Amino acid sequence: MAQLLRFLKKHRLIISFGFLVVVLLFFIVQPFLAVRLVERLFPRIVWRIETQEPLIAITFDDGPDPIYTPQVLNMLARHKAHATFFLIGERARRYPEIVSAIRAAGHEIGNHTDSHGGTLFSSQSHFEESLLRAEVTLGLRKAKFLRPGGGWIRPAQLDFAAQRGYTIVLGSAYAYDPYRPPSRYIAWVISKNLRAGVIVILHDSGGDRSATVAALESILTAAESKRLRCVTLSNLISEGRKQPTGSLPTRP
Repeated sequence: MAQLLRFLKKHRLIISFGFLVVVLLFFIVQPFLAVRLVERLFPRIVWRIETQEPLIAITFDDGPDPIYTPQVLNMLARHKAHATFFLIGERARRYPEIVSAIRAAGHEIGNHTDSHGGTLFSSQSHFEESLLRAEVTLGLRKAKFLRPGGGWIRPAQLDFAAQRGYTIVLGSAYAYDPYRPPSRYIAWVISKNLRAGVIVILHDSGGDRSATVAALESILTAAESKRLRCVTLSNLISEGRKQPTGSLPTRP
């Protein structure tokens, strides 16, 4: 034991560096094991859907955007794919014609609160006001999905959203596209994780999203090559509910 402690002390810098490299690679490569881990840690959030049907859900955050959202809609139409758009209320009021175009194309709309920013550090009152104002703007009634800004949400916020009938949805394939990595990386990390029940997170607004749009063609083609059909979250979840009891992630 003493020898082991001396070895660890002598090589602590190398060991620490190696640990950081492993953690970094874990987040960059995103093994599917990571999804199963977070599902256990946060069971009240939907990360993916257990289903034997060849279905996936592609989702877009932070829109609508007058430049990139129309490009995304055109590409989805060419591939006969459907998606779910988590819209920000303030932007939806600014571009109502794009909101109408999203719905007219058969896509689904989810709530990404009323303004861009992290949900976690919002006060409870501000979160509730932001959620409800965006809900009214977006005209959400039946199936209601919320993706918290920044991907984090406090238990009290989650409780309030659940009382309002929301399902909290994150995802199981994410390429950090808000940070504008190369389109090849976005396409690679999403495509390699495509499998039945996966929920993809992409962004069509909030900055330069040209890399995301460029990667989307490859992602849709990869889904087709794997014979996966892109559907709305409602459709994916309804298919999950047809599976044996216990296979669907717990709803908040």
